Order: sequence, then C-alpha cells, then structure tokens
Amino acid sequence: MDLKKYILEEVKPQHSSAVLGQRRFQKGEYIYMPPTKPNEVFQMVSGVVKIGSYTIDGDEVCYDFLFRQEVFGNLSYLNGQFFEFAKAVTDCELTTYDLSFYKKIIVHDHLVSEWFNRMVVSRWCKVETKLFKICTLSPMDRILSLFQEMDQKIEDSNGKFIHLPSLMTDLEISQLTGLTRQTVAKLLKSYQRVHGMPLFKTKKIKSLNNQSLQK
Repeated sequence: MDLKKYILEEVKPQHSSAVLGQRRFQKGEYIYMPPTKPNEVFQMVSGVVKIGSYTIDGDEVCYDFLFRQEVFGNLSYLNGQFFEFAKAVTDCELTTYDLSFYKKIIVHDHLVSEWFNRMVVSRWCKVETKLFKICTLSPMDRILSLFQEMDQKIEDSNGKFIHLPSLMTDLEISQLTGLTRQTVAKLLKSYQRVHGMPLFKTKKIKSLNNQSLQK
C-alpha cells in the first residue's frame, strides 16, 4: 500500500495539508532525539535513516538502518519509555503524518490497519531473525549475514545511489552483530586479506547513468 497516496485519495484536499507533510534532512542531521517528542510519524521516501538509543555514558547505540518506505517515530504507547534517536545517514526525504490522525486511521480504516499490522509483524520478524543469528552463527557468519541483508543500492534525496554497506562503521556493524568493535575490525581485515577486496567499505556510487544501477 502507498499510504500517502491512499490518504490523499480519502481525505479532502483542503484538509490534507493538516495531516500530511514532506520534509528533507541533510546527512548527519537528527530527525529527533531524546527528550524531544515529535507530534508526527515519519515514512522514508528516499535516503537512509539510522535509529538507536544511548548508553548511560551517552554513547550512541545503533538499532537499525531504515530505508524504502519504512515507518518510524514515537506512537506514544510506551508511557514515556520511548528513548530513541533518528539520524539521517544520507540526505533524505520523509513523509510526515500527524500523530493523532495516524493513530486514528490505523485503527478505524481496515485497509490501513491491515497494512500497519503487516508492517509491524515484518519489523518483529526482522528483529527476531537478527537475535537468532546472534545466538547461533559464528562471528564471521554474522558479519556476512549482515552484509547480505544490507547489500543494496539506496537513492538519496539528491538522486544519488549509495551502496548501503559503505555507510556503516565498524562500531555499527559490531552493535548489529553482537560482537566487539575489535573483533569486527579483525575479521574484516582477515576477509580482505583472503579475498583481496574489502567487505562493507565499498565506494559510494555517484552516477545515475550507470545501467547496472537501474532499479
């Protein structure tokens, strides 16, 4: 379902601007961070966003990288326990939905409700699969599995395609695989030595004219 298109078809044009918006963020810009509680829900249009939280020492911990129509934000269901940041990893464009309107439509419109349920179950499955891999795979297999999951070319808000793994630091890889940063660095160096090419640290793709990048 194209949620924005569906809402525009269902809501009177003169009212749509009150519940829908479009915003652009530059690379490195925070969309929100604690204790800010934005009164809107966000959906990816282009680019990549990192979500995460903080240690007691104030260090960032990465939960996930979001792209291609994924929805995120504070739905205000956690009684103040929501403590998440969202940060633009590339220049990106987002659709925004008024929080009250969004919460109402996912309950009262059966088509949107079904879409929302599928989205939530998909996100649960993604998290559970990640935990399963951390518990069962060897350290190198965890890194390879993460690379396979992230091995995609994502278009930013400027029309540039970027190889998603090239955006990830050793620290973020370690947080998403349950390994130490030192272990990740050691295994990536070993992989490059054996295979003669780096894993993750590929160059950004600058041109849309390369036919191999066509969607």
